[in-house]
Amino acid sequence: MESVLQHAGLVVLYAALFLLNVLIFAGLPGSWIAFGAIAIYAAVTRFSAVGWKMLLLMAGIAAAGEIVESLLGVMYVARKGASKWGVLGAFVGGLLGAVVGTAIVPLAGSILFGFLGAFAGAVASEYVFYRSLDKALRTGFFAFIGKLLAMLVKFALALVVLALFIYRTWP
Repeated sequence: MESVLQHAGLVVLYAALFLLNVLIFAGLPGSWIAFGAIAIYAAVTRFSAVGWKMLLLMAGIAAAGEIVESLLGVMYVARKGASKWGVLGAFVGGLLGAVVGTAIVPLAGSILFGFLGAFAGAVASEYVFYRSLDKALRTGFFAFIGKLLAMLVKFALALVVLALFIYRTWP
């Protein structure tokens, strides 16, 4: 009976960690919250399944996710031909959109307005620079796609952390 309860408890924990990672798409630090839960699990189990080295590796992967999320969207729009002003507009617009969106509609607003802000910031900046609506809209589209790709890569890295945790803890 103890083994069945242990397995069921682990499955519930894995599902909860997965759902925490989904919070990434709401603009929340879901991967860090999940990492915190993993660190608590490690401490409670006296680091028997997840040791310090594994925790450091997981923290490094989570940090890489943050770096990738910060840079990938900007690099993507730059590679698609945006001016430095379009890149800056996408970055600032995405940040401002996420902040405003959180105030308007908590959770879902941050992601939706983050995408819209990246798009609008890139369009406005490029239009001012080039005076071409076509070029500005194209850049805005690439800013939107770049932000989406950045979030997907961050989520994938968070799933790597979860997979490592499952590998180390499944009996």
